[in-house]
This record gives sequence, C-alpha cells and structure tokens, in this order.
Amino acid sequence: MKQVRLLLLRHGECEGGTILRGRVDVPLSEKGWQQMSAAVEAQASTCSAIYSSTSRRCGEFAQAFAAELHSTAVLISESRPLQAQFLSGLQEIDFGDWDGRRLDELYQQEGECLAAYWQNPWQTPPPNGETMASFESRVNGAIDQILAAEFERLTVDSDNAELAVGASVCMGLSAGELAAKVWVVTHGGVIRHLMARALGVERAVGFYSQLDLPVAAVVSINVLQDEHGVCYWRLDWPSGRCE
Repeated sequence: MKQVRLLLLRHGECEGGTILRGRVDVPLSEKGWQQMSAAVEAQASTCSAIYSSTSRRCGEFAQAFAAELHSTAVLISESRPLQAQFLSGLQEIDFGDWDGRRLDELYQQEGECLAAYWQNPWQTPPPNGETMASFESRVNGAIDQILAAEFERLTVDSDNAELAVGASVCMGLSAGELAAKVWVVTHGGVIRHLMARALGVERAVGFYSQLDLPVAAVVSINVLQDEHGVCYWRLDWPSGRCE
C-alpha cells in the first residue's frame, strides 16, 4: 500500500481589500505572509514536494517555502532538489466580469445575479466566467497529475530498500508501506472542491457557501493506493495530525 498525504494550504490575506478574487493576480499582504508561515510551521517540516497555483498569492510563498525547506535539508530525499512546481490547474475559478471587483459594489449593482450564482453555481455561471464543470474538471486534472507523479516516485524509490524503509519510518507507517507528504498551495474554491471529492459529494453548494475556510487554512487529505492502482481518499479533520 502506498500513501500520498496532500497538505492543502490556502493563501493568506491579500492586498486589494474586499474584492472577488479569482484570476485577478494580487500579492499577499504582510499579514498574509505571516499567516502562511505560521500555518506551515504548525506541521512537520519533512515533505516530498511542493506544488502551487501560478497566482502570485500562492506562488510567491510556495517558492520561498521550498527554498527554506531545501536550505534546512528537511526533505525525505536530500539528494533530490526541492523546488516549487507550478500548475495552472490549481488556480481559483475565473469569475469573469466579476473578477477583481469590490464585493459591496457587486451586491449593489448585480445582487440578484450574484445571489443566483451562490445558490447554484453549477446552473448560473458568472458572466463570461468559468463554469463549475470546467473548474472541477481542471482541478481534478491537476490533482490527478500530482498523485500520478508522487505514486510513480514512490514506486521508483521502492527499488532502494534503505530509502523506502526510511521514508516509511518518517511517515509513521510500517516498513512495508511507502508514503509521501506533499504541500499544495492553492485557493479556497480548489480546496472546497477537493474536500467534497474526498467525501464523495457532488454539486453540494454548502461546500462553497456555508463552509468556513479561513485564509491560510491547512486541510489534509490522505490518498491510499493499493497494489492494483486503485486509490482511496480520506479527509483528515479538522486539519490533519501534526507529527
């Protein structure tokens, strides 16, 4: 049995005030950097890889985080350089004409349309924006790409018995199991969809409108793969175990 533990990190507070952030590319505020730094410090530092959205509010922190981890040599494999890997599929949903606009302005000018969107985003996409079907398919593709790469890496590593045993011990598993821990720096909408996927839930608006997911939140999902290549997802609640 192989395991990939996904540590999904939402970006911290951003510059720009109270706006609808989808594809609008704004940087983290100083407070946002502090929030994300505190979030990763609360977790064990050993990891196999770091993946990130290409948006600045995710990518700039991911790059700095990877450099810090590499400089302190806290990799499962110290011979393998650690660099943030950027995937456009991990970007937030594209809100189209609403993207980057102030929320109070949107509610005043397009309140009815905005309310219809939050009530059923699968049925009512934002004007000139991304549909939920496209968004979910894109996110699934990115995560499946990450999982395929990490499970393949574990398979290759298993040829080295000493490395395999060392990695298993690091992750608290028995000697016959292999595990990787991967950071994914991304957005609220992406994390909400992956939480729903882990629980086998589809088209549930509550994950987007009624689930409180603060900035710099960490959500842990374990994905197990058996000898036949079948994967099993498990959501750790509330934010995984600190090791």
